[in-house]
Amino acid sequence: MVARAYVLFEVEPTNGDVALERLTHHSLGGCKVLARKIVPGEIIAHLEADGLENFNAALVELLGETGVQAATTLRITATA
Repeated sequence: MVARAYVLFEVEPTNGDVALERLTHHSLGGCKVLARKIVPGEIIAHLEADGLENFNAALVELLGETGVQAATTLRITATA
């Protein structure tokens, strides 16, 4: 099963570029991340993972990155 989601990350505005760099270059087993800064303090990311367990684990790891304050999952789909 493949899980895909759009996630809005709230980041410290002064560390937004650092957070974006760390989110896009984070090594996550079984998960790909494509992220872009939309306004200061907000980053939108598309996550694709091999299953919901890998998705949840990746999201927890990304929340621990420097400058990340919160994350909101906007949409999640799972396909076989």
